[in-house]
Amino acid sequence: MHERYFQNLDKVLKNSGICQPTLVIDKQRLDQNIDHLKSVVDRGFDYRIVAKSLPSIPMLRYIMERTGTRRLMSFHIPFLIQVAKEIPEADVLLGKPMPISAVNAFYQWYLSAQGAFDQQSQLQWLVDSVERLQEYEHFAKQHDLQLRINLEINVGLNRGGFENPQSFDQALGLLQDSAHLTLSGLMGYEAHITKIPGFLGGPAKAFRKAMARYQDFVRQISDRFGHDVVKDLCLNAGGSTTFPLYKEQGVVNELATASALVKPTDFDVYTLDHLEPAAFIATPILKDVSNPSLPMASGLSALLRKMGLSPKRGLFIYGGNWLASPCYPEKSQRADLLGHSSNQELYEVAANHPIQRDDFMFFRPTQSEALLLQFGELAVMDKGEIKEYWSVFRHPEQCHDAGANEAFNKHFNKTLNTKKTINPEDGIRS
Repeated sequence: MHERYFQNLDKVLKNSGICQPTLVIDKQRLDQNIDHLKSVVDRGFDYRIVAKSLPSIPMLRYIMERTGTRRLMSFHIPFLIQVAKEIPEADVLLGKPMPISAVNAFYQWYLSAQGAFDQQSQLQWLVDSVERLQEYEHFAKQHDLQLRINLEINVGLNRGGFENPQSFDQALGLLQDSAHLTLSGLMGYEAHITKIPGFLGGPAKAFRKAMARYQDFVRQISDRFGHDVVKDLCLNAGGSTTFPLYKEQGVVNELATASALVKPTDFDVYTLDHLEPAAFIATPILKDVSNPSLPMASGLSALLRKMGLSPKRGLFIYGGNWLASPCYPEKSQRADLLGHSSNQELYEVAANHPIQRDDFMFFRPTQSEALLLQFGELAVMDKGEIKEYWSVFRHPEQCHDAGANEAFNKHFNKTLNTKKTINPEDGIRS
């Protein structure tokens, strides 16, 4: 990346009055990345935004509008609740299987909220095993709920999910017989594909095997439910490193991705060479120090500098210790003299670099989902100006407040025609 880009960004931030560590989103780069994504989605796929990777309601709304989707993937009950409250038209697929206590927590909020979000038509719960499916069925039956169930299948990542035909058929039978659960689709996450080395067949072979495995599961559904049912299912796959591999619609009809749109360093992979980083941490330089030294060891420090083992110039920054790598100044790196610091971390920089105190140093996050939540609001740079700020997810009031618990218990006590109070652990035992 060109140093001129960051020197211009430094001016933009100073002109806007920013004076603390800030997560900056380059809106033009984000738009370009969205356009690349759309060129893949337009091959015949539906698109689902992975909300954990871009945890901001304004940002999600912006991408939903640009891509024409209302499909989101959620991984955290408090954030699911916030999406249901603030984007009530969203169609949500859980991205990981939740404990029954988390399911219970969501419905405690949902039944007291009386919002526009309709869980019966807009929410899919992810289930990875027969045992969890039985827990969900027991919970739904006990509380007279209708739940849509998406089954997680193992297509090669080996991170859990249904793996053999016997257990999968057992799950399908349970769904077929249940009056409270409905099969809504499958999820086959295949993030391993781009990491398979050549001696094991490489990414191309891994992709073919994953799709063949996916097809086997779909065939089982068709055999039990009929082909017409399969046509209406959400058959989800894809990820930020793999979505460009889908050249045409096959067994999969929906792709999920989000991190690629801002491209943290963990996504510097060959499949995303055409995308640009669009998220940066900017932080002011507090101190510019010549010949930084170890405490009480100036002589040793001088010797280490002569040996090239200690920096000749160091920058103490505002904050630090993030999951991020420095990208400006070029070739800067964390200095080991004082260890990590989240307050004033020390970075080594070339002695002749023009950067100075009060300028901004820039970092690229290694991943978006962990970093974006740390900075409160995202500064959105649009055509050389900071024009708006996008708030990030917060932990909303939910689950444990007295009003939600009271509404939850009132509803289910009426349903069960009993005065028993619902225990948050209720429904987890068969």
